Amino acid sequence: MKLEFANIREMVATQARRYQDRIAIRYYERDITYRDLDEQSDRVAHGLLRLGVQKGDRVCMLMDNSPEFYYTYFGINKIGAIAGPVNCWWQTGEIQYLLNDSGAVALVCDHNYRGYIDKIIDGTPALKHVIEREATDDRFLPFEKMLTEPSELPATDIGFDDVSTIVYTSGTTGNPKGVLLTHRNILTNSWQASLLANIDEKDVIMCFLPLFHVNGLVITGTAPLAQGSQIILRRNFSASEFWECVAKYRVSIFSGVPTVYQILLSTPGFEGLDVSSLRYGVCGAAPMPVEAIRKFEETFNMIIVEGYGLTESTAGATANPINGVRKIGSIGIPFAGSEIQIMDDEDKEVPQGEVGEICIRGDNVMKGYFKKPEETAQTLRSGWLHTGDMAFKDEDGFLFIVDRKKEMIIRGGENIYPKELEGIIFSHSQVAEVAVVGVPDKIYGEEVMACLVLHPGQVLTPEAFQEWCRSNMASYKVPKYVDIRTAIPRNLLGKILKKELKSALKAEGKI
Repeated sequence: MKLEFANIREMVATQARRYQDRIAIRYYERDITYRDLDEQSDRVAHGLLRLGVQKGDRVCMLMDNSPEFYYTYFGINKIGAIAGPVNCWWQTGEIQYLLNDSGAVALVCDHNYRGYIDKIIDGTPALKHVIEREATDDRFLPFEKMLTEPSELPATDIGFDDVSTIVYTSGTTGNPKGVLLTHRNILTNSWQASLLANIDEKDVIMCFLPLFHVNGLVITGTAPLAQGSQIILRRNFSASEFWECVAKYRVSIFSGVPTVYQILLSTPGFEGLDVSSLRYGVCGAAPMPVEAIRKFEETFNMIIVEGYGLTESTAGATANPINGVRKIGSIGIPFAGSEIQIMDDEDKEVPQGEVGEICIRGDNVMKGYFKKPEETAQTLRSGWLHTGDMAFKDEDGFLFIVDRKKEMIIRGGENIYPKELEGIIFSHSQVAEVAVVGVPDKIYGEEVMACLVLHPGQVLTPEAFQEWCRSNMASYKVPKYVDIRTAIPRNLLGKILKKELKSALKAEGKI
């Protein structure tokens, strides 16, 4: 497989020459052309060079969806530095860990996140520069000044396999890990997504998923730009404006998580509008009930394309084909240029129809985890990305997920790892034991339940506990349900038996 562009810098520059004043991004009342995108990202790149940022340095981004996100992301990549999008829903402790673990030398942030930076700036010794949009503090550099820099860049040797992006994803144990994605990874997955979706320069793609996630960054971020398409960019998802945007801009494609589709089904607003331009929506990040897919397709006369991927595969890895056979309820077939095998615990392929672990091989598979050689070797053993997700393959090669090896909870497309939350919750002075489990939810797919055993004599209400959680973890991780128990089932070695715990909760009518 030969890609058109050698690196992300070349992609942005080539598209600017090819499409010039064609609109690349529409962001509310602002129109950004392909030429603008190239020139403004050049200026950001110049500004970083003047600060001493070098090839291979990590530059983190605490930024909401905006054209400035693109200027920054592409600007970082244009000098061979590594862009580190930060989950804007994380709290100060999580952000501080990311900055220190990545060794970021610079941070670009939106003004509304300044409060986080004030709290952690003294505890991030490697961080030399904070660049703030709409800066009001002399300690921080104004982002807008970067946009006055020269727009011609010196040549930089950027290899196809140089790291472009570091994205932190929580692990099933321990702290979040930095996933290293190369220029090859980003461009390959952009090409794969475009090929699957038949995206071309006539398409209009709506992007409302956060750009700090690989789904937003690649599937509705870089993939459209690599094809000369137009992006309708929004800060976030809004059911009230969704159909108006489709009708006004003649949107043809969007990508969402199951929660988005559930909300659109329950929110009126498309009546009387011409939304015939919409070809399909992509659904990933979490399973969507088959009946909900059928209802959505019947209601809105469009196709939902189910897919599957993870940060370690850049973004997407499988999807149902747009044309030909499509099996609702499956996650489809592998992306072009990628291979998938279903393997057993000995890393041998299982027979068709049997359940095993999804393993991926191809140019969309990450380079590895940052500063974690042992975990990298374990996850990428034998040349395959071992996902930890369990599935089977039918007679036509379509994949069906049946379970997760990892105990990950997927809430509205956000990955939540119980062991990470348990580590945080265990620091609560009144909590003696904790087990976090996922429980079904009609809107978000899953919600978080925290089962607690308190120290003797302690009294803690669920409301007080949830308030404590809001100060110590991202809002989407805060347990919706709190069950204070006298004991949590364990085996003889002391390991918590979550299967038995869930059975007990069901018997008690709590889930």
